[in-house]
Amino acid sequence: MIIWGSRVRYKDLDTGEFFCPRCQAKRAYKHKEARRYFTLYFIPIIPMGKLGEMIECQTCKTAYEMGVLQLRQGPAPASAGAKPGGDAAALMRNIPARVRGGDPLEYIIRDLTGAGLDLDVARGAVNGAAGSPIRKCSNCGLTYGSMIRQCQSCGRAVS
Repeated sequence: MIIWGSRVRYKDLDTGEFFCPRCQAKRAYKHKEARRYFTLYFIPIIPMGKLGEMIECQTCKTAYEMGVLQLRQGPAPASAGAKPGGDAAALMRNIPARVRGGDPLEYIIRDLTGAGLDLDVARGAVNGAAGSPIRKCSNCGLTYGSMIRQCQSCGRAVS
């Protein structure tokens, strides 16, 4: 009896550090490539094609599209008047303006925790200002306040 089939194998292409939307912090990542292989007796023999590339957080093991790397150094917009690592009180006062201005909630939380605020406190403050429902970009995964209709990062509509 001959046993054949296919399976996906992952190859590490690169490593680095990025801002993980799930962890809400800078984390190590692996840039991976997925390929489908023809298998014979469960041994990958012939590559059948590239399926795509992804970024995998090494802490939470969540896989993201390549666009998530744009969050790596994503500074706060100049109009918001807030800078990563800034004064926590000033950042707290600017939360409603930044949410209304269309900043991704992950960026605001990143800036607050970077200024020394506890992650749970930062999430609570930002989610309170964002209103309900919180909108999410289906392309890059960033979240926005209820009044925002377009993703600041990739330009697509948020739902």
